Amino acid sequence: MSDVDIFHAPRDFEFHDFDTRNVTASDGGTATLRFPRLDADAVHALAASVRRHRAEKLARYSTDGIVDVIARAVELWTDPEYPERRLAERLIPAVTGYDASMVRIELKRYMRMFRRRELLRFVDDELNCPQMLDEYRPNRSGGYTRLYGPELSFHVFSSNVPGIPVWSMTMGLLTKSAILGKSSFDEPLMPVLFARSLASVDPDMADALAIVPWRGGTVDLEDAAIGEADAVVAYGSSHTTEAIRPRVRAGKPFLSYGAKIGFSLIGREALRADLYAGTVHRMAIDVATYDQQSCLAPQTMFVERGGAMSPAQVAELLASELDGQQRKYPRSTPSEEESMAIQRLRSTAQMKALMLGAGPMAAAAGNADDAPSDDPFVVQSRSGTDWTVLYYPSIGMADSLSTPLNRTVNIVAVDHVEDALPTLRPYAQWLQTCGVALAPDRLFDVAQRVGETGIDRICPVGEMNRANSYETFFRIERKSSLCSSLKTRRLPDVWRWSLAQAVASERRSHAV
Repeated sequence: MSDVDIFHAPRDFEFHDFDTRNVTASDGGTATLRFPRLDADAVHALAASVRRHRAEKLARYSTDGIVDVIARAVELWTDPEYPERRLAERLIPAVTGYDASMVRIELKRYMRMFRRRELLRFVDDELNCPQMLDEYRPNRSGGYTRLYGPELSFHVFSSNVPGIPVWSMTMGLLTKSAILGKSSFDEPLMPVLFARSLASVDPDMADALAIVPWRGGTVDLEDAAIGEADAVVAYGSSHTTEAIRPRVRAGKPFLSYGAKIGFSLIGREALRADLYAGTVHRMAIDVATYDQQSCLAPQTMFVERGGAMSPAQVAELLASELDGQQRKYPRSTPSEEESMAIQRLRSTAQMKALMLGAGPMAAAAGNADDAPSDDPFVVQSRSGTDWTVLYYPSIGMADSLSTPLNRTVNIVAVDHVEDALPTLRPYAQWLQTCGVALAPDRLFDVAQRVGETGIDRICPVGEMNRANSYETFFRIERKSSLCSSLKTRRLPDVWRWSLAQAVASERRSHAV
């Protein structure tokens, strides 16, 4: 395999010095990833270049025109033989450690979200009048309003879920913002491959994009990019986002997407004799997809008593399903620190059970039937930390709703799913997605109460990692400090539309 450039810049911009990194592709071949050596001056020059191209070209595009270009670029990805798609399927597993089959399936599904039909739905749903991004439009109360996006936005991309940068770039482009993106060496490919797809359809639009990798925490480069940008968007751990926040001057929009906690509510009606197998299979998909690294993934599942399967039996069956997922889609290799965290959690749970007098608690895969159904227990993979199910017969026994991820999940038994909601309040700032398996006649009542906990999105179990509009029951809107004075909406973080909505709304222009 030839050299692969993991950067993108306007056509008239040149880098002079490069470094390389070798990786072994999923087919056993090797690839050399090439990226530029950067200093603060190069970042300033790159920012100036994309800003100029934005003023000369992108700023003149209509919103419909931008949608058309993005949709045409995404259409290329529907072809299994498309070179950029084949490159992604070969190299992303190599650099991330995710299973190649999982990456192939999830990327195919993910890119479908950016087809023209879906983009038009997003735009029409999120902005009452999308044409305000193009021209002054009359207000119902009189006068006219136009929305202006940031001239340049700086995006700090994370590496945990391939494809998320595509969403951030798309939303930035829809506000006619030039984009300076910092990619992660742990997954530098998708933003660059997407930029290449845009360039093949509309080179002028792609000239308003620059994607370059550098090591996180390289302060001089980050400060140069932050200083150049009119808005900053950061993805990653809470440590990453909080390290950037104080360096963004007051008044400059800063949107961060750090660590989140997802959970599930499983009603007894979803555990009927004819339904429980499918329900538990979908629960396993939510846990196994990208090894829970997505901020949408569940870490705790509350299971209601009274079904054909007891919560303890659900935990045992979920363990079996996760074992099957491991054989089909092997988990990526966690860091030593992550493995130790899982082992500590297992040991702590086992020790707690012994102190409570519950007796033996641990069960290896295939031996879960030996675990007592009325007591807490752990079911874990036969070797290593490939997956872990921790069962608690009551809410009070679970020390935390969060886990070390990497296919580690709590199952907590409840008499009614509503009983779980008060325990979520201490986690309000980290809550984002709730997966539900409930009958339609209960859904709205439970959703009403879930929304009060701080959740932004309620979706079916099995679809928690997939934020398609047709796979989401409810999106919950709340006010943001960026928009509250203008009476605009803060839209759910999962949609990554906050950049477009909040920043555009921050620069309203009124005419009477």
